[in-house]
Amino acid sequence: MYGLDEIVARLEALIGKPHVSEGYIRFRIDLLKAQWAVRQALAAAPSRGPSSQTTSQATSMAGGEAGAPTPPLGPTTVSFEPELLRSLFTALCASAARRGRQTEDTQRLMAAVEDNPALLEELACKAAFGPAMDDLESLAREVGVFVDVLLFIGRALAAPFVAEAAWRLASTQGGGPAPRATGSGCGMCGSAPSFARLRREDGRRILVCSLCGRSWESPRLLCPLCGIDDPEALSLLRPPEDAARWVEACEGCRGYVKTVDERRLPLGETIIPVVEEAATLHLDLLAEREGYIRRVPYVLAG
Repeated sequence: MYGLDEIVARLEALIGKPHVSEGYIRFRIDLLKAQWAVRQALAAAPSRGPSSQTTSQATSMAGGEAGAPTPPLGPTTVSFEPELLRSLFTALCASAARRGRQTEDTQRLMAAVEDNPALLEELACKAAFGPAMDDLESLAREVGVFVDVLLFIGRALAAPFVAEAAWRLASTQGGGPAPRATGSGCGMCGSAPSFARLRREDGRRILVCSLCGRSWESPRLLCPLCGIDDPEALSLLRPPEDAARWVEACEGCRGYVKTVDERRLPLGETIIPVVEEAATLHLDLLAEREGYIRRVPYVLAG
């Protein structure tokens, strides 16, 4: 676990490098700080403890029972505290305005939240779990915004709540086995991965959940999004200027994940996912030009 100051310093060090927007970096730093403030407030609050249903699910998943397990974290097991949600949303919108990233969509969403504050909890829940794209698209039409905006903002709002719930649940397991991946999703919250690293020690692929931050190992010749294991359907998109980073794409689902090979990095250089995410927006553009779609944005604070 990296400290806030270290992550901010690593993000600031990206400013001025090729393919990096200073405005975007500043926005991510603002979002990072606001999300960490929520995590601190949640950590200071008395723990309600996991429900018996949550604990039972996690135990079943760790035990490796047959069949697709149900993630222990979901709409009924993660609480979104309204005041903290509102403070995070306010900070996000203020940063967007300050960093030149405010759009008509964010302004419309701000107005909708003023009229209906409960909208934030609905948005966080729908964007975090599933995501419930039909519901988000319906909400997008109602508010008059693009659904991608709702998906990013909703997941950014949900991330610290889900991450804290994941940490608390893991702490109740006493260091036992972590919930295994649910098919192509995170075993803790069910979210799809959006980032992968090839471990320096052995080259094995480690996927990183874009919502709760959990990591898990996945076979290299397998789409981490849809589970297809046909090598003919999997491809790599490599930028010529960086041998350590590329896109792993799937012809089956047309999705992709960004990947970094730690073995190709200088000794001692460590990976911080949010920093890697901010430094590789050019990989997203590369994938999108080829018609691939990113399932979910990386929104975790850290």
